[in-house]
Formats: sequence, C-alpha cells, structure tokens
Amino acid sequence: MSDTQTEDQDVRAHQEEVAGLLPALAQLDRTAAELEEKAASGQEVTAADVSAYEQQAAHARHLVDAAGADHREVTEAEKEHRGDGDKGFAARGLEHATHPHNFEPTPPPADAGQDRDRDDDEEIDL
Repeated sequence: MSDTQTEDQDVRAHQEEVAGLLPALAQLDRTAAELEEKAASGQEVTAADVSAYEQQAAHARHLVDAAGADHREVTEAEKEHRGDGDKGFAARGLEHATHPHNFEPTPPPADAGQDRDRDDDEEIDL
C-alpha cells in the first residue's frame, strides 16, 4: 500500500471519528437549549437538570479531546451529516463542551422547608 493510500485511509478514519461526535454534541446542544429556555421563562431548573448538562459537557469534551477534533472539523462533519440537530448544533455543542455555561438550580421559595411558628397552646395531632 502506498503512503498516499495510507494517508487517505487515516484521513477517512479521522473524519468518521469526528462524525461519531455529532450525536453527543447534538444532545448537549439540546440539553443546553432546554436549560436556557427554562431559565428564561422562569421555569424550575433542578439540580438534576444542571448535573445532566455538566455530565454531558464533560463527556462531549472527553470525546472531542480523544478524537483530537478541532472546530473546523466538527463544523465540516455537521455539514456532511446534518441529521442530528438544528443547524449549527455541532458548533454550539462544541462550545458547551469546551466552555460549559454555569447554570444554577432555581432556588426554593423563601418559605420552603421552614416550619411555621406554632403558638404554645396550639394542639398538634399525633
């Protein structure tokens, strides 16, 4: 096999590896969009929502690092394999993977978890 053929196979293998990142980047993009929508609309953002985002970002970052993929390669892969998300999902997902946003859970209402004061003579059913 010639060096050119070997190089072509290596390039194709790398392109396939980069394309394999797209589902994880698409999911991360969707999760981030859902969190941003919840936060913007005043819906509750739970600690589980934030944790899921952080775990997906760390996983995607690991995959990108392992593949040695750069921004250009990821956006080119998206153009070739557009079925995974809204246009630009790969670049947005990569941005979240490399620079995760700091989402915070919605704080509980001010009176949550506090017992109301009881009068000394108030009966308590047991």
